[in-house]
Amino acid sequence: MRILFVYPSIDCPVGFNHGLGAMSGILKANGHETRLIHVNEGLGPIPTLDDVLRVVEEYRPGVIGFSAMSQQYPWAVRIARGLKERGVRVPIVVGGVHVTMVPEEVAADDCWDLSFAGEADHSFLDYVTRLEKGGDVTSVPGTRLTVDGRKIHNPVGPYPEIASFPPKDYDLFDMERILTVKDGWISILTSRGCPFKCTYCFNKEIVDLYEQEGGSRSRREYLRRYPISRIIGEVLTMKRRFPHLLTTVIFDDDLFTLDRKYVLDFTKAWREAGIDLPYVVNAHVQVFDDEIAKALADSGCRITKFGLESGSDRVRKDVLWRFMPDRKIVEAFLAAQRHGLHTSAFIMVGLPTETREEMEKTFSMCAEIEMGRFRWALFYPFPGTAGYTIAKEMGLIDHEKAKEMGNYFDASCLKFDPAMNLFLEKIAAFCHWYVNERTSWPSRPVYADLVRKLEAMDRDEFLARKTELKRMDRQLSDELIEKDVLHYSQRFSSVMGVRSDFVKMERAGIEAGTIARPTTYTLD
Repeated sequence: MRILFVYPSIDCPVGFNHGLGAMSGILKANGHETRLIHVNEGLGPIPTLDDVLRVVEEYRPGVIGFSAMSQQYPWAVRIARGLKERGVRVPIVVGGVHVTMVPEEVAADDCWDLSFAGEADHSFLDYVTRLEKGGDVTSVPGTRLTVDGRKIHNPVGPYPEIASFPPKDYDLFDMERILTVKDGWISILTSRGCPFKCTYCFNKEIVDLYEQEGGSRSRREYLRRYPISRIIGEVLTMKRRFPHLLTTVIFDDDLFTLDRKYVLDFTKAWREAGIDLPYVVNAHVQVFDDEIAKALADSGCRITKFGLESGSDRVRKDVLWRFMPDRKIVEAFLAAQRHGLHTSAFIMVGLPTETREEMEKTFSMCAEIEMGRFRWALFYPFPGTAGYTIAKEMGLIDHEKAKEMGNYFDASCLKFDPAMNLFLEKIAAFCHWYVNERTSWPSRPVYADLVRKLEAMDRDEFLARKTELKRMDRQLSDELIEKDVLHYSQRFSSVMGVRSDFVKMERAGIEAGTIARPTTYTLD
């Protein structure tokens, strides 16, 4: 059977979707055909309903499958509904995290023949097989559907054993185009799952679902890893296929360093395989020390990313459910930096109950650690998460605004007072200024003056001058880099502050041809 996937990643970094890649690999290994409509403005114009309909009429799929996150879900609904209104009669189904988190809301939409909860690798194959053979499709594990007015909720099956999966289907995506757009940076996953319960994320709710519906007997079953030999082979294959494009590997696992033995075995295998490519990992401050840092650095790891989120202990514990003391955070960053790893932090502001003083603690911690870079975001209450519940119970969510937001970088959808909302908009645009003014670097007075002037602007003046201030910021940073004055420079994306000495080093390496140009989406 032919399956047409539709993947909207609008207002998101261009990239490979590992879930769809794995699912397509399984389908092809079982004799099916697949095709993808990858919706991203970085790859071309956003397709209209007519564009999608033309592909459907040309490809003539037996089923159309959408995969969408919360912020792209409304677009998926509009297209799916439009296809049905234009006479498409093949089943139109949907899966993904949003569907899993809010199944009742998805079921209320009138455009889906069926939805998939949880990890649908095997259940989607089961559905396609039954559909092709004319069998009963109403009892496929993990599906939700309505038949003759009767709602059917099928429990999820066990977690898929990812180690036994056939190879991911990278050919589903235009990898040459993606690698070109991302300057040769490729995303690879070594695992699935995360044992932590951060309120802004979906992992806790996924684990709860599988335990409640009998798909899992233990929370530990959620975290699964691919064999190291498979990952090494995957990287070598991509290197052979794209020798002139591939420059850097990003291991996008939530927690690459969680298992010490795995890290040590992996770094040894990477060295022995002779993979002459730098790589990037996500780490956790609770499981990171000199031994891990040295192993990563010696094997070619270039950037180590940590989820800092907040510099306030209260916010981390009470709002984020991230239980890590300041001491462990600082120790982890210093361990990485001692071994020459470029460190990065994810930070988040605009959380429920968070005060301005607590946000400033986050900026101060970044300045104190003197990390290599940090990426900032504004809290977004993804439906179904604990963070959403916290914000909803406090009456903080502006639901109409949330529906219109394609990302969580430009503004908050929480109903703070006007002064706080304006402060958050200024942070969204110039967070690196607030960190720079807290450093001990010579550039501190310059940025302290900029922050003072920024704070004095009312909303109308800020919005009127924002573009001008952005241009001025880049010009100032270039001048300071030329003079070797250390500061955090907004680089590689609109929400990233990078140490200027690193920027200068990369420039020199690019000119000498010894390092690849950094992608805009290094940390996404």
